[in-house]
Amino acid sequence: MIGMTSTSSPAAQAADIAEALFISAGGVGSAPVPVLAYAAGADHLARREALRPVYEAIVARIGAPTLLGGAAGGPSVRWCTPEKILLLSGDHTRAQLSVHDADEFERDEWWTFDRTHLGSAGEPPGFDALPYTWQLDRKGPGAAPSWTYNGVFVAGSWDHATTGLELMLAAWVEQYPVQAPGDWIGFTLWTARDWRRDMIVSYTPADHGRELAVCIDDRRVEQTEERRVQMHERGWQTLDEHQWWRTKLPETDPAAPRLIAELTIAECRARKATGPNELRAHDISAGDDGALWLTGLGLPTHPSRGEHY
Repeated sequence: MIGMTSTSSPAAQAADIAEALFISAGGVGSAPVPVLAYAAGADHLARREALRPVYEAIVARIGAPTLLGGAAGGPSVRWCTPEKILLLSGDHTRAQLSVHDADEFERDEWWTFDRTHLGSAGEPPGFDALPYTWQLDRKGPGAAPSWTYNGVFVAGSWDHATTGLELMLAAWVEQYPVQAPGDWIGFTLWTARDWRRDMIVSYTPADHGRELAVCIDDRRVEQTEERRVQMHERGWQTLDEHQWWRTKLPETDPAAPRLIAELTIAECRARKATGPNELRAHDISAGDDGALWLTGLGLPTHPSRGEHY
């Protein structure tokens, strides 16, 4: 039995388990240990707030993670040494801790990425098959994996691209504020047929009631009444004094990730893009701190992994 008492809180129990798994010599290859069960019917915000004290207790006990991140269904946070990896993961029902041999884990994860195919029309396996859809390296303690996936998954259809972006945004809402309190996260999107006209997709937890946002530079278009009606019909809310159209939605709305994703992709199509492969995401950043990789975005990124600029 891992050192804990029946009267200790879930957060304290999770910290005990994390310490035992990470510090002890054993545990590698054992079954994952549940540290939190979400209440039946818990939504994305309820799950986020339930995980927060558990995550904070683990960090207080064993230190900051080596890598932050998340998959489509739950967190993917890693504490790494050259010998082992402690993984905090989960889904919409629970969170769990597991410990793995570092070399074996890195190889298996690389092969999972390499063998996953999103499908031309979004058939399974899809984004939920990826080990992580976003990962953030802020040079935390420990040894980051030497085997990392450097490729890009590009959706084969507009519908699938919308789904990928929706899942990414939903993951940010549920996972990011717990792991990186106070920071924004986002990227700039270009289309090949309307090059250098920025569209910025972002999530800013501090912008209360307007956390999920997308904006588009529309300075090269005359803002006639017809244009305003057209943009409003697409889903754009406001035009600012610099001729940027903006839409901001609250994180409390479970439909907000989908609506932002639909608007983003619809605008790319309106600007003559013929497929997701004609888009490019760049300036990928999380509070201008660390290297952020969006393996599950479903769109080409520049670069796919490494320093983003």
